[in-house]
Amino acid sequence: MIVAIHALTGAALARLSSSRTQALLLGGLSHLATDLLPHRDLEIPEEALLLAAALGVVAFSRGPGSREFAGAIGAALPDLENLVGRCLGIPDQQLLLPTHSRYHGRKARGFHGQLTLALLCLASLALPAASCADKRRRGNSSR
Repeated sequence: MIVAIHALTGAALARLSSSRTQALLLGGLSHLATDLLPHRDLEIPEEALLLAAALGVVAFSRGPGSREFAGAIGAALPDLENLVGRCLGIPDQQLLLPTHSRYHGRKARGFHGQLTLALLCLASLALPAASCADKRRRGNSSR
């Protein structure tokens, strides 16, 4: 899964938590759940750029000390295993997380793969959209 989608999904789910610690854990669980979907990974430079953009959006819209940012970090952290594995040449089958070692090989291909990726991208835009709506609502109610 594209790590930026993990981060934005974790951020969106963190809104259900009551603390940053819960948000971090919920983000990690969301990573495992979204890795079960058929998908493909990008190359490391693209992943890093998209992750930086996603974390920037969350930090700007919700704040770096927010539950949403903690959820984004929690959701992105498991992919450090992929990064280290790729850099060291470790095969997917030898990675520790079950969604990386057993299920990660199911790659999204063809129309269904593209549809899954498109739906996940749209779903991950929910946090910035909700954040903008919150700011507008707060701005209008204070007048």
